[in-house]
Amino acid sequence: MFARMLLVWLVVMNLGVLAWWALHRPQLAESGAQVDPSIPRLELLQASGDPPPVTTAGGQAQLHALQPQVDVTASTAQGESVCASFGPFAETSQANAAAASLRGIGAKVKLRQAPGSHRGYNVQLPPLASAAEANAMAARLRAAGFNDLVVIKQGEQQNGIALGRFGSEENARRHQAALRAKGFRAQLLPNANGSRFWLDVEAPAGFNAAAQRRAINAPGVQNIRC
Repeated sequence: MFARMLLVWLVVMNLGVLAWWALHRPQLAESGAQVDPSIPRLELLQASGDPPPVTTAGGQAQLHALQPQVDVTASTAQGESVCASFGPFAETSQANAAAASLRGIGAKVKLRQAPGSHRGYNVQLPPLASAAEANAMAARLRAAGFNDLVVIKQGEQQNGIALGRFGSEENARRHQAALRAKGFRAQLLPNANGSRFWLDVEAPAGFNAAAQRRAINAPGVQNIRC
C-alpha cells in the first residue's frame, strides 16, 4: 500500500515538472530565423520635409530627392489657325469688299447675316435688268392702280420698285397678296434695324485680328472658336 502511494506521488511530481517547463521556456522568434547582432537594425524615420538617407554598399549615407521628376517643357502647338468674326456691316457690298481683302491674305471667309431686329416690312419688286425696264414696270403698276411706288435708283436694290412700308406684317402681306393677284411678283422684306452682316474668318497662324479689323474698316471683331 505504501509503495503504491509513493508511485502515484512520483508520477504527480513528474507531471508538475513537465508543466512548469512547458509554461516557462523562452519564446522563439515567429520566423524561427536567427539574427546576427553585428547587422544594424532597420529603423523607420518620422515624416519630415527632408528626404531620407539612403545607405550605400560602403556604409556612407547619401541624400536623394524622392520627388518625381517633372518635364516642365511646354508643348506649344505650332501652326494653329486663328478664328474671328468681323462686323457688323450695314450692307453686303461692304462685307463682300472686306471678305475679298481677307481672302487675299489666305483666310477662309464666310458671310453670315445675323437674325437682328427689324422695324416694319417693305413690299417691293426685285431689281430688273435696267432702268428702262424698271420705269416700264412702274407704268404698269400705276395703270393697275398701285400709285404709291418708288423706283430704286442705287444700292443693292437698284432698279427694283418699292411698293410701300408697313408697320405690321399682316398689313404688308395683305398688300403683297393684292399685287400678286394682279400678276406682280411682289416680295415681303423685313426692314432691317441697323447692321447685321458678319464675316466669320479662319486664318493661318500669326493672323492679327485687331490689325485686320482696321485694314478692312470693320466696325468690330470678336474671337470665335475654330
